[in-house]
Amino acid sequence: MRLFKLKLTTLPLFAVLAVACAASVVRAQSNCISFEAPLAGSVFSTPSCTIALRVDCPNVTRVDLQARYFPEGSDSALIVSLGTITRPPFKLVWNTHNLPNQLFAGVGILAEALISGEAPRIARQEGIFLTHSPVARKTVPVPYSPSSVKVAKETHAQSFSLGDPRRSAKSMVVWNERELVVHVTVNDPSFYTNQPGRNNAEAGLEILIDPARGRAPYPAEGTMYFTVPLSGSPFRTDYRVEKDDGTFRLVPQSSRVAYPHHVGLGEFRGYNFRFAVPRESFGGRIPDTIGLNLVLNVPDDDGRIQKISLAGSSVYEIYSPFIWSDYYRLSKPLLMNAALQWIVFPAAGFLLALLIYALISKLRRPQLLSSFERTEEERIAFERVNNIIERELVRADLKIDYVAHNCGMEPQALSNLIKRNTGFTFINYLLFCRTEVAKERLRSSRSSEKSIADLCGFSSALEMEKCFIKFHRTTPYKFRTQQQVA
Repeated sequence: MRLFKLKLTTLPLFAVLAVACAASVVRAQSNCISFEAPLAGSVFSTPSCTIALRVDCPNVTRVDLQARYFPEGSDSALIVSLGTITRPPFKLVWNTHNLPNQLFAGVGILAEALISGEAPRIARQEGIFLTHSPVARKTVPVPYSPSSVKVAKETHAQSFSLGDPRRSAKSMVVWNERELVVHVTVNDPSFYTNQPGRNNAEAGLEILIDPARGRAPYPAEGTMYFTVPLSGSPFRTDYRVEKDDGTFRLVPQSSRVAYPHHVGLGEFRGYNFRFAVPRESFGGRIPDTIGLNLVLNVPDDDGRIQKISLAGSSVYEIYSPFIWSDYYRLSKPLLMNAALQWIVFPAAGFLLALLIYALISKLRRPQLLSSFERTEEERIAFERVNNIIERELVRADLKIDYVAHNCGMEPQALSNLIKRNTGFTFINYLLFCRTEVAKERLRSSRSSEKSIADLCGFSSALEMEKCFIKFHRTTPYKFRTQQQVA
């Protein structure tokens, strides 16, 4: 960050220029020239803007305008003349279509009014931002990873351009329910911790996040700037905007953060970073899409720190959310979704149990079993029992004792006989036979369900409905709708 702070100290360039031009007279004279437009902090997305001045000085012969801007990919500013205004109204249309976007520091404009017989008056406005040139922002997927330690497959990894075939660096951003995790690996065979001539103390990783994707040309409220050094604790830098009498300054304020992180150093291999931003930093939920840029501070062979960025090249581009890539969250894999697991696996278990139950029920349907040899005597006894049940089933109080008495059998022997031949107990076989009679009545008549239930020996229509569901997996109403003869 030292290089970056050094650059920030050069931003009030016209303050120095103004003092150099009029140091002997500015304090003694009133300010009779000021900007009406543009004002410090203005953002223009069109390729032109109007410069308007308020000039109250008498005997003004002309007003000269100059601008300080940054060429594309450069950290050094250029000063150019914008033109001269010789009479009121003191306005000038400034065509900026040939300029690159002016981000982070912005453009500074200096107006100098020349007065007959007097010292010139000077006014300035800094922090005029231009965002008129379209930017091709990359879109980068962020896969799900349940663990912040393990890195997902490198399918979505991003590579840094270190400009040295001996060295390489890759980054991977993943997410889970708790945090957004940044992994960066730098392969450098020449790296070792106490190497003379290399400034490892200032090497590290910067993580720049725009949660709301506001695309501001300079750090807006809510933008997060984290620095993870090779040695020491990570810290966060927030920027406060100060505007005073035409000046525009970004004042950095740094504070340590206790976020989960790890820095691994490998002698003659390189180093790696892992840094997790908890979801609480995003207001409790990680956004679906964020603006993000990663910057590696890498020492070169001469010991100087180089800033290698995934987005932008100059310092003023690197730190501007306007050009950062869009990182969007991929859906969580189905098998890793705990909520779906709680639904899918119980549902699969329920379906399996239902299948087993249906198989058992089918085996227990009231039919003559062929798995054992029945004697003629047993067949005759069962037919006698079946005839009595069919004749008397309309009686709601029909009991096993009554049927056994009429068949000349003991109740237990009767129950065993029905069980061997149907798989049902006596009461279930009786209810099943009643539903069979009820099916014929539902199919061939328009009588009410209550009337049919009474005629078939059920205690109520509700009992008949329960028996239909138990034995036939349907209700009397559905059966009648599907099976009734027109």
